[in-house]
Amino acid sequence: MNGRDMMPACARIAAADPAMADRMWNTTTDDDGRDLVDERMRGKGRMLCAACPMRLDCISRALVNGWKDKAVYGGLDYPSRWILARLIARDLHIADGGLHRIPRSRVRDWLAEHPDWAERMRRDGRDYWRRAKRLQRRKRERLSVAPSFTDAASVPPA
Repeated sequence: MNGRDMMPACARIAAADPAMADRMWNTTTDDDGRDLVDERMRGKGRMLCAACPMRLDCISRALVNGWKDKAVYGGLDYPSRWILARLIARDLHIADGGLHRIPRSRVRDWLAEHPDWAERMRRDGRDYWRRAKRLQRRKRERLSVAPSFTDAASVPPA
């Protein structure tokens, strides 16, 4: 087996066709400078990531290095990585946004020890957005209630 066979699929594709790799895992720009995302190719990239033996390394590297971009790492886009980072930080008793302070191996070990991390991440993300929506609703309800004033005639003129 040569060294090329040991390379993950993303590296082999990037070596053979960099433009295709960009469409699968990165964001390209058009002539006007707007970001373009090829969702069909992104889906194919995510499928390759899901089967990749290096996936946990890729995800842990992305979480610890704090890549806040529109690229896909380990099959996860930024919002998914954000949810996963919150989940791991809470489980390891680290402040949100503090994963960059711990060794990458600790994040990778957490992912390996919790094979259900993808399902936990989906649940946590769903619960987070439900809480956020509830909070927005409460805020709107509070603002829509007209303030109750006492009878203005009972207040002596100044």
